[in-house]
Amino acid sequence: PTLMLFPTIWLSPAKWLWTTSIAQSLIIALASLSWLKWSSETGWSSSNLYLATDPLSTPLLVLTCWLLPLMILASQNHLSPEPLNRQRAYISLLVSLQTFLLLAFGATEIIMFYIMFEATLLPTLIIITRWGNQTERLNAGTYFLFYTLAGSLPLLVALLLMQNDNGTLSMFTLQYTQPLHLLTWGDKLWWAACLLAFLVKMPLYGVHLWLPKAHVEAPIAGSMILAAVLLKLGGYGMMRMMVMLDPLTKELAYP
Repeated sequence: PTLMLFPTIWLSPAKWLWTTSIAQSLIIALASLSWLKWSSETGWSSSNLYLATDPLSTPLLVLTCWLLPLMILASQNHLSPEPLNRQRAYISLLVSLQTFLLLAFGATEIIMFYIMFEATLLPTLIIITRWGNQTERLNAGTYFLFYTLAGSLPLLVALLLMQNDNGTLSMFTLQYTQPLHLLTWGDKLWWAACLLAFLVKMPLYGVHLWLPKAHVEAPIAGSMILAAVLLKLGGYGMMRMMVMLDPLTKELAYP
């Protein structure tokens, strides 16, 4: 249903563009409430092997759906004086960002989650650099881009190594595998590499300099999506990865 917003955005008459976009996104948001009923308290609720919901991801999925009509509504007066094509492009970026977030929170393959995690960077970057209100928006976009990419590269290497060792990156099966026991400094560095991208996204003090710049320079919808959902991707990713990693503070004796 989210993808059906694109023809609505680009084919609607100019005078009905904002009204139809808000109405259709609100219908999707109302329909998303059914996920709260389907989500089981004991495990995954899935219709296929690649997308599923559970008690951790369901509230974030519903929040993502409800945020879109609010972002469109908050941006309407701000963007109405702009050319029609720029208005359509702006709403399309918000819809594509929502699509990437839904796929990230619903993914059951960690590599798919990683791809969607990084894909959210593109529409957010364009929104900040093209519709930001301040003169430093390009500088803010540069900070946002390089902090995110530099932090996520070690995670990609760690995921490829995990795929090579276990033969799968499915959350259905990895939660039952033996977690990594941190015996050497190499293991501890590998553990840190898995979490670095999420620590940057949260963000951890010291790698947080992109956040104030992005918030200040972003338009109102950009600040809404950053505060409401994008920063929660870091904590969500850590919760998913910690199932497969033995924390530094935990000492286990495996037979």
